[in-house]
Amino acid sequence: MRFSKYLIPIALTIAVIISLTLSVVIWTNPANYKNRQNSSQNTQNEEITKPKRYVYAPTQAIHTDSNGNQTILVNRLVNSVSEIQKTMHGYKNVHLKTLSTKSQDKYFQIANRPNSIMLNYVSPVSIRVISDVTNKYFEKLPNHQVSRIVLPTNDSTRIYLLNDKNFAVYQIKVKKHSLKNLNKVLNMNIRRVPASLQLFNGQPMIYVKSQIQMQPYKYLIDRQSEDYYVSRLLNNRDSQSNVTVKRRKNLVTYSDQNTLQLAFNSRTRMGTFSDFRNNSDQQSVTSVLDDSYEQLVDLGLPLDSVRFFNYDTNSRTVSYRTFVEGFPIFRANGFGTISTQTLNANAKRLQFSLDNPEVPIPSKQGYSTLPATETAIRRLIAKGYHAKDIRDLRIGYGWQKDKSSQLLINLIPDWYVNYKGTWRSYSSLINRY
Repeated sequence: MRFSKYLIPIALTIAVIISLTLSVVIWTNPANYKNRQNSSQNTQNEEITKPKRYVYAPTQAIHTDSNGNQTILVNRLVNSVSEIQKTMHGYKNVHLKTLSTKSQDKYFQIANRPNSIMLNYVSPVSIRVISDVTNKYFEKLPNHQVSRIVLPTNDSTRIYLLNDKNFAVYQIKVKKHSLKNLNKVLNMNIRRVPASLQLFNGQPMIYVKSQIQMQPYKYLIDRQSEDYYVSRLLNNRDSQSNVTVKRRKNLVTYSDQNTLQLAFNSRTRMGTFSDFRNNSDQQSVTSVLDDSYEQLVDLGLPLDSVRFFNYDTNSRTVSYRTFVEGFPIFRANGFGTISTQTLNANAKRLQFSLDNPEVPIPSKQGYSTLPATETAIRRLIAKGYHAKDIRDLRIGYGWQKDKSSQLLINLIPDWYVNYKGTWRSYSSLINRY
Protein backbone atom coordinates (compact mmCIF):
# COMPACT_ATOMS: atom_id res chain seq x y z
CA MET A 1 0.00 0.00 0.00
CA ARG A 2 2.90 2.40 0.79
CA PHE A 3 4.47 1.68 -2.60
CA SER A 4 1.19 2.36 -4.45
CA LYS A 5 1.06 5.73 -2.70
CA TYR A 6 4.17 6.81 -4.59
CA LEU A 7 3.38 5.00 -7.86
CA ILE A 8 1.57 7.91 -9.61
CA PRO A 9 4.20 10.59 -8.71
CA ILE A 10 7.02 8.29 -9.88
CA ALA A 11 5.21 7.54 -13.16
CA LEU A 12 4.63 11.25 -13.79
CA THR A 13 8.30 12.03 -13.09
CA ILE A 14 9.42 9.35 -15.57
CA ALA A 15 7.00 10.70 -18.20
CA VAL A 16 8.36 14.23 -17.76
CA ILE A 17 11.98 13.00 -18.11
CA ILE A 18 11.12 11.08 -21.30
CA SER A 19 9.29 14.10 -22.71
CA LEU A 20 12.23 16.42 -22.00
CA THR A 21 14.68 13.96 -23.55
CA LEU A 22 12.62 13.67 -26.74
CA SER A 23 12.28 17.46 -26.89
CA VAL A 24 16.05 17.90 -26.73
CA VAL A 25 16.52 15.35 -29.54
CA ILE A 26 13.87 17.05 -31.70
CA TRP A 27 15.12 20.59 -31.17
CA THR A 28 18.80 19.75 -31.70
CA ASN A 29 18.28 17.60 -34.82
CA PRO A 30 18.51 19.76 -37.98
CA ALA A 31 16.28 17.39 -39.98
CA ASN A 32 13.57 17.63 -37.37
CA TYR A 33 13.99 21.39 -37.28
CA LYS A 34 13.45 21.53 -41.04
CA ASN A 35 10.30 19.43 -40.76
CA ARG A 36 9.06 21.64 -37.96
CA GLN A 37 9.84 24.72 -40.07
CA ASN A 38 7.91 23.28 -43.02
CA SER A 39 4.99 22.47 -40.76
CA SER A 40 5.04 26.02 -39.40
CA GLN A 41 5.17 27.38 -42.93
CA ASN A 42 2.18 25.29 -43.95
CA THR A 43 0.23 26.59 -40.96
CA GLN A 44 1.21 30.13 -41.88
CA ASN A 45 0.06 29.57 -45.47
CA GLU A 46 -3.32 28.40 -44.20
CA GLU A 47 -3.58 31.55 -42.09
CA ILE A 48 -2.72 34.02 -44.87
CA THR A 49 -5.03 32.41 -47.43
CA LYS A 50 -8.37 34.16 -47.26
CA PRO A 51 -11.67 32.75 -48.55
CA LYS A 52 -13.07 34.17 -51.77
CA ARG A 53 -15.59 36.26 -49.85
CA TYR A 54 -12.70 38.42 -48.59
CA VAL A 55 -10.84 38.78 -51.88
CA TYR A 56 -14.02 39.44 -53.88
CA ALA A 57 -15.70 41.71 -51.37
CA PRO A 58 -16.83 45.15 -52.60
CA THR A 59 -14.21 47.86 -52.13
CA GLN A 60 -16.33 50.91 -51.34
CA ALA A 61 -19.45 51.78 -49.33
CA ILE A 62 -21.66 54.83 -49.90
CA HIS A 63 -24.44 55.86 -47.53
CA THR A 64 -27.50 57.75 -48.79
CA ASP A 65 -29.38 59.39 -45.90
CA SER A 66 -33.10 60.13 -45.65
CA ASN A 67 -32.61 63.41 -47.52
CA GLY A 68 -30.74 61.81 -50.42
CA ASN A 69 -27.30 63.12 -49.38
CA GLN A 70 -24.51 60.68 -50.17
CA THR A 71 -21.21 60.11 -48.38
CA ILE A 72 -18.36 57.65 -48.92
CA LEU A 73 -17.73 55.65 -45.73
CA VAL A 74 -13.94 55.73 -45.41
CA ASN A 75 -12.20 52.91 -43.53
CA ARG A 76 -10.03 54.30 -40.79
CA LEU A 77 -10.60 52.77 -37.36
CA VAL A 78 -13.42 50.60 -38.71
CA ASN A 79 -13.49 48.65 -41.99
CA SER A 80 -16.98 49.72 -43.00
CA VAL A 81 -17.28 47.33 -45.96
CA SER A 82 -16.31 44.33 -43.83
CA GLU A 83 -18.77 45.33 -41.11
CA ILE A 84 -21.56 45.71 -43.66
CA GLN A 85 -20.61 42.40 -45.26
CA LYS A 86 -21.06 40.64 -41.92
CA THR A 87 -24.73 41.67 -41.93
CA MET A 88 -25.31 39.96 -45.31
CA HIS A 89 -25.18 36.37 -44.03
CA GLY A 90 -28.78 35.81 -42.99
CA TYR A 91 -30.79 36.01 -46.20
CA LYS A 92 -33.46 33.37 -46.71
CA ASN A 93 -36.10 32.58 -49.36
CA VAL A 94 -34.34 34.65 -52.01
CA HIS A 95 -36.11 35.46 -55.29
CA LEU A 96 -34.74 37.62 -58.12
CA LYS A 97 -36.75 39.86 -60.43
CA THR A 98 -35.46 42.06 -63.26
CA LEU A 99 -36.91 45.53 -62.75
CA SER A 100 -35.35 47.19 -65.81
CA THR A 101 -32.48 47.25 -68.30
CA LYS A 102 -31.08 50.15 -70.31
CA SER A 103 -33.04 52.64 -68.23
CA GLN A 104 -30.83 55.31 -66.69
CA ASP A 105 -33.77 56.80 -64.79
CA LYS A 106 -34.62 53.54 -63.03
CA TYR A 107 -30.93 52.82 -62.41
CA PHE A 108 -30.29 56.15 -60.67
CA GLN A 109 -33.60 55.94 -58.80
CA ILE A 110 -32.35 52.80 -57.05
CA ALA A 111 -28.68 53.84 -56.85
CA ASN A 112 -29.65 57.10 -55.12
CA ARG A 113 -32.38 55.54 -52.99
CA PRO A 114 -32.72 57.41 -49.64
CA ASN A 115 -31.98 55.33 -46.53
CA SER A 116 -29.61 52.88 -48.18
CA ILE A 117 -26.01 51.71 -48.33
CA MET A 118 -24.47 51.04 -51.74
CA LEU A 119 -21.51 48.66 -52.04
CA ASN A 120 -19.38 49.21 -55.14
CA TYR A 121 -17.04 47.16 -57.30
CA VAL A 122 -14.49 48.74 -59.64
CA SER A 123 -15.30 46.09 -62.25
CA PRO A 124 -18.47 43.94 -62.59
CA VAL A 125 -18.60 40.54 -60.94
CA SER A 126 -21.28 37.85 -61.23
CA ILE A 127 -24.10 37.01 -58.83
CA ARG A 128 -22.35 33.68 -58.24
CA VAL A 129 -19.30 35.59 -56.95
CA ILE A 130 -21.53 37.79 -54.76
CA SER A 131 -23.03 34.58 -53.40
CA ASP A 132 -19.63 33.80 -51.87
CA VAL A 133 -19.85 37.15 -50.06
CA THR A 134 -23.30 36.24 -48.70
CA ASN A 135 -22.38 32.68 -47.69
CA LYS A 136 -23.88 31.03 -50.79
CA TYR A 137 -27.41 32.44 -50.40
CA PHE A 138 -27.52 33.66 -54.01
CA GLU A 139 -25.89 30.70 -55.77
CA LYS A 140 -29.13 29.43 -57.36
CA LEU A 141 -30.13 32.81 -58.78
CA PRO A 142 -29.61 33.74 -62.46
CA ASN A 143 -25.93 34.57 -62.86
CA HIS A 144 -26.16 38.21 -64.01
CA GLN A 145 -23.24 40.62 -63.86
CA VAL A 146 -23.29 43.17 -61.04
CA SER A 147 -21.40 46.42 -60.36
CA ARG A 148 -23.19 47.62 -57.20
CA ILE A 149 -25.26 46.23 -54.34
CA VAL A 150 -27.88 48.47 -52.74
CA LEU A 151 -28.95 47.57 -49.19
CA PRO A 152 -31.96 49.54 -47.86
CA THR A 153 -31.56 50.48 -44.21
CA ASN A 154 -35.33 50.74 -43.70
CA ASP A 155 -36.59 47.73 -45.72
CA SER A 156 -35.54 44.26 -44.63
CA THR A 157 -37.27 42.40 -47.47
CA ARG A 158 -35.46 43.79 -50.52
CA ILE A 159 -31.93 44.09 -51.92
CA TYR A 160 -31.01 45.62 -55.27
CA LEU A 161 -28.24 44.72 -57.71
CA LEU A 162 -27.08 47.13 -60.40
CA ASN A 163 -25.01 46.63 -63.55
CA ASP A 164 -23.28 49.76 -64.87
CA LYS A 165 -22.72 48.30 -68.33
CA ASN A 166 -26.39 48.13 -69.39
CA PHE A 167 -28.02 50.01 -66.47
CA ALA A 168 -29.76 46.80 -65.40
CA VAL A 169 -31.62 46.80 -62.07
CA TYR A 170 -32.39 43.53 -60.28
CA GLN A 171 -34.50 43.21 -57.16
CA ILE A 172 -33.95 40.35 -54.73
CA LYS A 173 -36.78 39.66 -52.32
CA VAL A 174 -35.72 37.98 -49.09
CA LYS A 175 -37.42 36.86 -45.92
CA LYS A 176 -37.83 39.71 -43.43
CA HIS A 177 -34.80 40.03 -41.19
CA SER A 178 -33.36 42.44 -38.64
CA LEU A 179 -31.62 45.59 -39.89
CA LYS A 180 -30.25 46.44 -36.45
CA ASN A 181 -26.63 45.46 -37.19
CA LEU A 182 -26.65 47.17 -40.59
CA ASN A 183 -27.77 50.46 -39.06
CA LYS A 184 -25.22 50.03 -36.25
CA VAL A 185 -22.45 50.36 -38.82
CA LEU A 186 -23.59 53.92 -39.56
CA ASN A 187 -23.06 54.86 -35.92
CA MET A 188 -19.46 53.60 -35.82
CA ASN A 189 -16.44 55.89 -35.90
CA ILE A 190 -16.30 56.17 -39.70
CA ARG A 191 -15.02 59.10 -41.73
CA ARG A 192 -17.56 60.43 -44.24
CA VAL A 193 -16.67 62.11 -47.53
CA PRO A 194 -19.47 63.97 -49.38
CA ALA A 195 -20.01 62.38 -52.79
CA SER A 196 -22.56 61.65 -55.48
CA LEU A 197 -23.11 59.09 -58.23
CA GLN A 198 -23.22 60.81 -61.63
CA LEU A 199 -22.82 60.02 -65.31
CA PHE A 200 -19.41 60.56 -66.88
CA ASN A 201 -18.82 59.60 -70.52
CA GLY A 202 -22.07 57.65 -70.45
CA GLN A 203 -21.16 55.53 -67.41
CA PRO A 204 -21.89 55.96 -63.66
CA MET A 205 -18.96 57.29 -61.62
CA ILE A 206 -18.54 58.42 -58.02
CA TYR A 207 -17.84 62.16 -57.75
CA VAL A 208 -16.15 63.54 -54.62
CA LYS A 209 -17.99 66.83 -54.16
CA SER A 210 -15.30 68.90 -52.40
CA GLN A 211 -11.56 68.80 -51.82
CA ILE A 212 -10.48 66.05 -49.48
CA GLN A 213 -7.60 65.69 -47.03
CA MET A 214 -5.80 62.35 -47.09
CA GLN A 215 -3.24 60.89 -44.69
CA PRO A 216 0.10 59.74 -46.21
CA TYR A 217 1.56 56.50 -44.85
CA LYS A 218 4.85 54.73 -44.45
CA TYR A 219 4.76 50.95 -44.77
CA LEU A 220 7.24 48.26 -43.84
CA ILE A 221 7.33 45.91 -46.81
CA ASP A 222 7.65 42.15 -46.95
CA ARG A 223 10.51 41.32 -49.36
CA GLN A 224 9.98 37.72 -50.34
CA SER A 225 12.79 35.63 -51.84
CA GLU A 226 12.76 34.08 -55.31
CA ASP A 227 13.30 30.64 -53.76
CA TYR A 228 9.98 30.88 -51.98
CA TYR A 229 8.06 31.21 -55.25
CA VAL A 230 10.21 28.63 -57.05
CA SER A 231 9.28 26.19 -54.31
CA ARG A 232 5.56 27.05 -54.46
CA LEU A 233 5.09 27.31 -58.21
CA LEU A 234 7.59 24.85 -59.67
CA ASN A 235 8.71 22.27 -57.11
CA ASN A 236 5.20 21.44 -55.95
CA ARG A 237 3.83 20.81 -59.44
CA ASP A 238 3.19 17.47 -61.16
CA SER A 239 6.26 17.82 -63.35
CA GLN A 240 9.14 15.52 -62.39
CA SER A 241 11.76 17.43 -64.45
CA ASN A 242 14.67 19.20 -62.81
CA VAL A 243 14.42 22.96 -62.56
CA THR A 244 16.95 24.82 -64.70
CA VAL A 245 18.14 28.41 -64.20
CA LYS A 246 19.15 30.96 -66.84
CA ARG A 247 20.51 34.42 -66.03
CA ARG A 248 20.69 37.39 -68.37
CA LYS A 249 21.31 40.91 -67.08
CA ASN A 250 18.38 41.74 -64.74
CA LEU A 251 16.38 38.63 -65.66
CA VAL A 252 16.55 35.23 -63.94
CA THR A 253 14.41 32.46 -65.47
CA TYR A 254 13.57 29.16 -63.79
CA SER A 255 12.04 26.39 -65.90
CA ASP A 256 10.99 22.78 -65.53
CA GLN A 257 12.12 22.30 -69.17
CA ASN A 258 8.59 21.35 -70.06
CA THR A 259 5.51 23.50 -69.42
CA LEU A 260 6.30 25.82 -66.50
CA GLN A 261 8.44 28.94 -66.41
CA LEU A 262 9.11 31.47 -63.66
CA ALA A 263 11.01 34.68 -64.38
CA PHE A 264 12.18 37.41 -62.00
CA ASN A 265 13.30 40.93 -62.87
CA SER A 266 15.78 42.08 -60.22
CA ARG A 267 15.40 45.75 -61.22
CA THR A 268 11.59 45.92 -60.93
CA ARG A 269 11.30 43.16 -58.29
CA MET A 270 8.52 41.60 -60.37
CA GLY A 271 7.84 37.92 -60.99
CA THR A 272 6.08 36.34 -63.99
CA PHE A 273 4.86 32.74 -63.89
CA SER A 274 3.89 31.17 -67.23
CA ASP A 275 1.91 27.93 -67.32
CA PHE A 276 1.77 26.26 -70.77
CA ARG A 277 -0.26 23.24 -69.74
CA ASN A 278 -3.73 22.63 -71.09
CA ASN A 279 -6.40 24.60 -69.25
CA SER A 280 -10.16 24.85 -69.52
CA ASP A 281 -9.87 28.28 -71.22
CA GLN A 282 -12.62 29.84 -69.11
CA GLN A 283 -14.89 32.38 -70.78
CA SER A 284 -17.48 33.44 -68.19
CA VAL A 285 -16.74 36.03 -65.50
CA THR A 286 -17.48 33.48 -62.75
CA SER A 287 -15.14 30.79 -64.06
CA VAL A 288 -12.36 33.28 -64.79
CA LEU A 289 -12.51 34.76 -61.28
CA ASP A 290 -12.71 31.30 -59.69
CA ASP A 291 -9.62 30.13 -61.57
CA SER A 292 -7.82 33.39 -60.82
CA TYR A 293 -8.48 32.95 -57.10
CA GLU A 294 -6.94 29.46 -57.20
CA GLN A 295 -3.80 31.01 -58.68
CA LEU A 296 -3.70 33.49 -55.77
CA VAL A 297 -3.81 30.60 -53.34
CA ASP A 298 -0.97 28.84 -55.20
CA LEU A 299 1.11 32.00 -54.97
CA GLY A 300 0.86 32.10 -51.17
CA LEU A 301 0.85 35.88 -50.69
CA PRO A 302 -0.87 37.34 -47.61
CA LEU A 303 -4.35 38.39 -48.74
CA ASP A 304 -5.57 40.34 -45.72
CA SER A 305 -5.71 43.67 -47.57
CA VAL A 306 -5.75 42.34 -51.15
CA ARG A 307 -9.00 42.81 -53.07
CA PHE A 308 -10.23 42.15 -56.60
CA PHE A 309 -9.84 45.36 -58.59
CA ASN A 310 -10.62 44.78 -62.25
CA TYR A 311 -11.36 42.24 -64.96
CA ASP A 312 -10.48 43.25 -68.53
CA THR A 313 -12.67 41.09 -70.76
CA ASN A 314 -10.63 41.88 -73.89
CA SER A 315 -7.30 40.63 -72.55
CA ARG A 316 -8.94 38.33 -69.96
CA THR A 317 -6.71 39.84 -67.29
CA VAL A 318 -7.79 39.88 -63.63
CA SER A 319 -6.00 42.39 -61.40
CA TYR A 320 -5.84 42.69 -57.63
CA ARG A 321 -4.60 45.54 -55.48
CA THR A 322 -3.70 46.09 -51.85
CA PHE A 323 -6.10 48.54 -50.21
CA VAL A 324 -5.36 51.08 -47.47
CA GLU A 325 -8.37 52.62 -45.69
CA GLY A 326 -10.47 51.36 -48.59
CA PHE A 327 -8.28 53.04 -51.24
CA PRO A 328 -6.15 51.07 -53.75
CA ILE A 329 -2.36 51.24 -54.08
CA PHE A 330 -0.86 52.06 -57.49
CA ARG A 331 2.79 51.60 -58.44
CA ALA A 332 4.66 53.82 -60.90
CA ASN A 333 3.85 51.52 -63.83
CA GLY A 334 0.19 51.32 -62.80
CA PHE A 335 0.60 47.74 -61.57
CA GLY A 336 -1.21 46.59 -58.47
CA THR A 337 -0.33 43.56 -56.37
CA ILE A 338 -1.15 40.57 -58.59
CA SER A 339 -2.58 39.98 -62.05
CA THR A 340 -3.62 36.76 -63.78
CA GLN A 341 -4.25 36.30 -67.49
CA THR A 342 -5.67 33.50 -69.57
CA LEU A 343 -4.00 33.73 -72.98
CA ASN A 344 -5.61 30.68 -74.60
CA ALA A 345 -6.34 27.01 -73.92
CA ASN A 346 -2.61 26.32 -73.58
CA ALA A 347 -1.25 29.29 -71.71
CA LYS A 348 -1.86 31.25 -68.52
CA ARG A 349 0.23 33.99 -66.94
CA LEU A 350 0.57 35.20 -63.36
CA GLN A 351 2.38 38.45 -62.50
CA PHE A 352 3.23 39.56 -58.98
CA SER A 353 5.56 41.71 -56.95
CA LEU A 354 8.19 40.35 -54.59
CA ASP A 355 7.65 43.40 -52.36
CA ASN A 356 4.31 43.98 -50.66
CA PRO A 357 3.08 46.31 -47.89
CA GLU A 358 2.95 44.59 -44.52
CA VAL A 359 3.02 46.89 -41.47
CA PRO A 360 1.95 50.58 -41.36
CA ILE A 361 4.28 53.01 -39.62
CA PRO A 362 3.21 56.50 -38.49
CA SER A 363 4.24 59.15 -41.03
CA LYS A 364 5.43 62.61 -39.99
CA GLN A 365 4.12 64.06 -43.25
CA GLY A 366 1.09 66.30 -43.03
CA TYR A 367 -2.17 65.62 -44.79
CA SER A 368 -2.36 65.90 -48.58
CA THR A 369 -5.23 67.88 -50.07
CA LEU A 370 -6.82 66.46 -53.22
CA PRO A 371 -9.21 68.47 -55.41
CA ALA A 372 -12.86 67.58 -55.97
CA THR A 373 -13.59 65.28 -58.90
CA GLU A 374 -15.02 68.02 -61.11
CA THR A 375 -11.99 70.23 -60.41
CA ALA A 376 -9.59 67.41 -61.31
CA ILE A 377 -11.39 66.72 -64.59
CA ARG A 378 -11.51 70.42 -65.50
CA ARG A 379 -7.76 70.81 -64.87
CA LEU A 380 -6.95 67.73 -66.97
CA ILE A 381 -8.97 69.07 -69.88
CA ALA A 382 -7.26 72.47 -69.52
CA LYS A 383 -3.91 70.66 -69.82
CA GLY A 384 -4.95 69.21 -73.18
CA TYR A 385 -6.26 65.79 -72.16
CA HIS A 386 -9.45 64.66 -73.91
CA ALA A 387 -12.47 64.04 -71.68
CA LYS A 388 -13.61 61.16 -73.91
CA ASP A 389 -10.35 59.30 -73.14
CA ILE A 390 -10.88 59.52 -69.37
CA ARG A 391 -12.60 56.31 -68.34
CA ASP A 392 -12.51 56.59 -64.57
CA LEU A 393 -11.10 58.57 -61.66
CA ARG A 394 -10.58 57.31 -58.15
CA ILE A 395 -8.56 58.22 -55.10
CA GLY A 396 -5.61 55.95 -54.39
CA TYR A 397 -2.12 55.73 -52.91
CA GLY A 398 1.04 56.00 -54.98
CA TRP A 399 3.93 53.64 -54.14
CA GLN A 400 7.22 55.51 -53.63
CA LYS A 401 10.51 54.11 -52.36
CA ASP A 402 11.75 55.52 -49.07
CA LYS A 403 15.31 56.88 -49.28
CA SER A 404 16.10 55.92 -45.69
CA SER A 405 15.55 52.17 -46.06
CA GLN A 406 14.91 49.50 -48.69
CA LEU A 407 12.38 47.97 -46.32
CA LEU A 408 10.19 51.08 -46.24
CA ILE A 409 7.86 52.65 -48.80
CA ASN A 410 5.89 55.87 -48.79
CA LEU A 411 2.23 55.78 -49.79
CA ILE A 412 1.28 59.16 -51.23
CA PRO A 413 -2.41 60.05 -51.72
CA ASP A 414 -3.39 61.13 -55.22
CA TRP A 415 -6.13 60.92 -57.78
CA TYR A 416 -5.64 58.07 -60.24
CA VAL A 417 -6.96 58.47 -63.76
CA ASN A 418 -7.80 55.64 -66.13
CA TYR A 419 -6.68 57.42 -69.29
CA LYS A 420 -6.93 55.46 -72.55
CA GLY A 421 -7.11 52.25 -70.53
CA THR A 422 -4.02 52.87 -68.38
CA TRP A 423 -4.02 53.98 -64.73
CA ARG A 424 -1.85 57.06 -64.21
CA SER A 425 -1.50 59.47 -61.33
CA TYR A 426 -3.24 62.82 -61.63
CA SER A 427 -0.07 64.61 -60.46
CA SER A 428 2.06 63.06 -63.21
CA LEU A 429 -0.49 64.00 -65.87
CA ILE A 430 -0.85 67.58 -64.64
CA ASN A 431 2.91 68.11 -64.29
CA ARG A 432 3.75 66.50 -67.62
CA TYR A 433 3.71 69.76 -69.60
